[in-house]
Amino acid sequence: MTSMDFSSSPSLKQLVYDNLKERIINGELKPGTRLREEDLSTEMNISRAPIREALNMLERDGFTMIVPRKGAIVAEVMKEDIKYIWEMRALLEPYAAKESVKSIPPEKIAEAKNKLFIVLEHPEDMAQYVNSDLEVHEMLVDYLENRFLKSTLQNMKAHSLRLRWAAEYDNEDTQAAIIEDATREHLEIIYALEKQDEDEVYEAVKKHVKNSAERLIGANYVNYNQ
Repeated sequence: MTSMDFSSSPSLKQLVYDNLKERIINGELKPGTRLREEDLSTEMNISRAPIREALNMLERDGFTMIVPRKGAIVAEVMKEDIKYIWEMRALLEPYAAKESVKSIPPEKIAEAKNKLFIVLEHPEDMAQYVNSDLEVHEMLVDYLENRFLKSTLQNMKAHSLRLRWAAEYDNEDTQAAIIEDATREHLEIIYALEKQDEDEVYEAVKKHVKNSAERLIGANYVNYNQ
């Protein structure tokens, strides 16, 4: 885990929230792990108040649960969550992408496109793929005017990432093939964005979200409930 200085931040609860959420998403903090205010206070060298606020924020967003006599624990992830999360994404992401088409700067599109070509050259690099995936999907959300839709999609994306990091495939060749397929779908989205074709962007995102759900359903999950 990257060392962070929490002692001088003007928004301690947000820093704590971001730090813990990242560790939950990448699996460092496994489902069922107790998050003790006292331990976190010592680790981060801050008072317990912002930690308590951050834990409440994490519960609100579905990453922790408050259990009587235990306090906060990292929420379990069920494989059926794929169905619920991707149902939401299938409804909202194509529309959001269509709404963003004419607002995304061409240089951002070009930057994302270059990273996708690098992923195709190294499909075995999971971390590089996840970063490129994030860039494409964040680009589609960042330029939305609707702040409520933006907030909902950002939370959905965080839960999607948690499931992706939990997924294990049968072998490296299978994983590389999946990464290649997903990256080519990302490129279809990029090409539609370059043309500023709203309908084509909508259909490309819709196709990608559907296929990504099917890919994850076929994966194995370690330390997660089925």
